[in-house]
Amino acid sequence: MKQSNKLDVICINKILKYIKNINEAYDTFQIGSADDLEKNVICHLAITQIITNIYEIKLKIQDATLAKMPLFYKIGLKAARNIASHDYDSLDFDIIYKRTCQLLKPEVLNELETIKNDIK
Repeated sequence: MKQSNKLDVICINKILKYIKNINEAYDTFQIGSADDLEKNVICHLAITQIITNIYEIKLKIQDATLAKMPLFYKIGLKAARNIASHDYDSLDFDIIYKRTCQLLKPEVLNELETIKNDIK
């Protein structure tokens, strides 16, 4: 594995772990809508932290690798992260929920797994 790709693989693995955490939180707390997320304080605290973490990890991935992940790259994580980090008292749960649902799409997960395996 090239040294330059090693960090990208580590980052993608972390993102995949966080996406799994989102799925587990939604299953555990029976979250099926933005309203459900808003009503469950414990879950929305966890989800907003996960969004922030994923965005910060994304910043560490090389542009060349991100270019190979258009489905993941195009998810508006920056907007969701900014909302989670700076607008906490007035969270837009529709945006947070929409972004997490985009992350949970099988095609996004497949893209991340494929690129991770390709760059090893």
